[in-house]
Amino acid sequence: MDPLATIIDRLSAEKRLVVRHAESLSWGDRERSEALFREIFRRVDRTVVRYRPLPEYASVIGWMTATDGRGLLLWGDCGRGKSTILTGVIPVLLAMKGFHACPVHADELTKPYLFAASTAGCDPTCSNLDFLTRTPFPIIDEVGVEPLINDYGERYEGFNRIVNAAERRLRPLFLATNLSKEQLLRRYGERTFDRLTRLCRAVEFRGESLR
Repeated sequence: MDPLATIIDRLSAEKRLVVRHAESLSWGDRERSEALFREIFRRVDRTVVRYRPLPEYASVIGWMTATDGRGLLLWGDCGRGKSTILTGVIPVLLAMKGFHACPVHADELTKPYLFAASTAGCDPTCSNLDFLTRTPFPIIDEVGVEPLINDYGERYEGFNRIVNAAERRLRPLFLATNLSKEQLLRRYGERTFDRLTRLCRAVEFRGESLR
């Protein structure tokens, strides 16, 4: 038996060591992933009369073929499907792999987590912010609209806390925002922005709104 592996396993079991690893997921080759993306997109957004394969969707489909342990950062112009992908397509894809994911809107970080009572290992009184720091698949829509968290007079960015928790265990992050890269950097700081590039594959949405 490998003595080094034994020590690492023991420390990990005693919660004195976090073993970091990134698990890559795949939903098939390009053709299979594209067909799956299109089908889920149409089913979760019944307002779509005619599905249009936008260039940015191709990047998401490429991510589906091999995630490399990363999530998605969907940023850019409004009305091109970012929220539909984040809050509709992604949860379905993860459910196909047996994972539970619950999207949270950024301006509801301090509100109670609605499914706390039915989520294993979750405090029934926890907030959405608490949930997002613990779930293996944090999903946050409209990053940038959330207010600062007020903790007994001390104000801080709750989003940074979520990113820090994901970084510790190399959890994939799934985010949508209308902020530019420069605005993200200015609001959340260089440290957080650097971690986003490690935990997410960035996909820019550029063009006129389709709404």
